[in-house]
Amino acid sequence: MCDRRLVLSVARNKSNEVTQALDKASIRHEVICQASDCSKAPACRWLGTDDLNSTGLMAAAIMDAIETLEQTRHAFRSKQLGHLRRRLETLLASLPEA
Repeated sequence: MCDRRLVLSVARNKSNEVTQALDKASIRHEVICQASDCSKAPACRWLGTDDLNSTGLMAAAIMDAIETLEQTRHAFRSKQLGHLRRRLETLLASLPEA
């Protein structure tokens, strides 16, 4: 579950132009004010876990498990592991914001 993200520092008066250009180029992006506001912050290796609450720590652990299952799915072709990954993704989606 590799999710590549483009991180830019943009002047406030230019953010709409940048957002429109990224949309036009079909580049997935998320506009945030602080790095910790990112939807992927719990799993971000750049931010660390110092500022995460218990839900954020749990989300980070679940994201790590999902990523491991995704990376090894070709090595271990198992329906049970695929179902486990989907159950973990459902659990992750049901957690409150970290």
